[in-house]
Amino acid sequence: MVDVFDVIVVGGGIVGCAVIWEMTSYGYKCLLLEKNENLVSEASSGNSGMLHTGFDAVADTLELQCIQHTFPKMFGVLEGFGLPYNKTGATMVAWTQEQAQIIPTIAQRCRAAGVSFCTEISLSELYSREPGLRKQAQGALWIPGETVVDPWLTAISLAHDAKKKGAMIKTNAVVQNISRTECERQRIQVMTSLGQFTGRVVINCGGLYGDIVDKLAGLQHFRIFPKKGQYAIYPQKVGHHINSSILPIPTSKGKGEIIFKTVYGNVVVGPTFEDSASRARPESDAGTIRRLVRLGESCVPGLEGCPIVNTYTGVRPATETKDYHIDSYPESCWITVGGIRSTGLSGSLGIADNVRRLVLHQHALEPSGPRRTGLERMDIKFVPPCHARIDDVLYTVTHPITLNGVWKSRDSRL
Repeated sequence: MVDVFDVIVVGGGIVGCAVIWEMTSYGYKCLLLEKNENLVSEASSGNSGMLHTGFDAVADTLELQCIQHTFPKMFGVLEGFGLPYNKTGATMVAWTQEQAQIIPTIAQRCRAAGVSFCTEISLSELYSREPGLRKQAQGALWIPGETVVDPWLTAISLAHDAKKKGAMIKTNAVVQNISRTECERQRIQVMTSLGQFTGRVVINCGGLYGDIVDKLAGLQHFRIFPKKGQYAIYPQKVGHHINSSILPIPTSKGKGEIIFKTVYGNVVVGPTFEDSASRARPESDAGTIRRLVRLGESCVPGLEGCPIVNTYTGVRPATETKDYHIDSYPESCWITVGGIRSTGLSGSLGIADNVRRLVLHQHALEPSGPRRTGLERMDIKFVPPCHARIDDVLYTVTHPITLNGVWKSRDSRL
């Protein structure tokens, strides 16, 4: 007899991990398929590890809705699992008078997005908060609540908890074909490099490859345009030079490059926002890294003369639209999650909540098992050179923030 899953999730990045955790917690029988050997191996292994408040999201968008759902809920998850986070806040700094004149407009946009706690601060308050900044600032906006997490550990913990609650996770499972059958009720068959799996609803969380997965299902409503982001990583010993994430004034070209401190204390400059010819992660470009280093040193003089310890590059899945799209196709037993861009972590739990409601209401699929939404603290031990043991299950660490941060700390047990 064929084993039929309620839900099959394609893609094991932060969004796929959040979706399978949500669906399993509410009683759905779930399978996650990841094409790589390890979870969190594509776009989610090259992000900045920031949990955003949504202060700069566009008002009345699905992206903002998902971020605002995720932000309060994620702290309960982090604390329940025993994961590290740091509410550093963020400081947007204007370095010219022209930039300073834009700050009131940005503050108004924050309020329009429902983020009322962003406040303009005086230069004296700026340098009281951030004494390590270059003294030529012309204005600043304080954004409390902005938080840094371990992006790899957060995603893996969601998948790990889902597995503990009964979900099945298959890696090295490349989706090759999609077909549908009619029986007592419509089912969908997913052919992979590991064989065929049958489900009632498939949720495409393919990220950088989401349009390719959609095409296998006979759907082609969006196209991925990969964007490359490069980062320069400083050692933890210079972490005392900044207290919050230092943001530039955004321009028509993008949000600009940030100087931030990871949850483990490394200072990082980036990401860039560049077109990429490939969806695969490219090597860092030496010229771009030198420019990031100059940027860091010009804004934070204490970084001068301190060599970076590493670099990394991420690739993000941009689309034609500037908002998330979570598209439901009940007649095809299919849901597509696309257009997530750079806020996948910040919107992950909100995305998962939206998906669950679509499965329940538009696909009329009730959970086949009991609800299990409790959280248990995890026993996490990092094992050099690149592994973590969580409740006696060994995982490969794929994110440079974790790799460059955790083994520098005094205690590798959380």
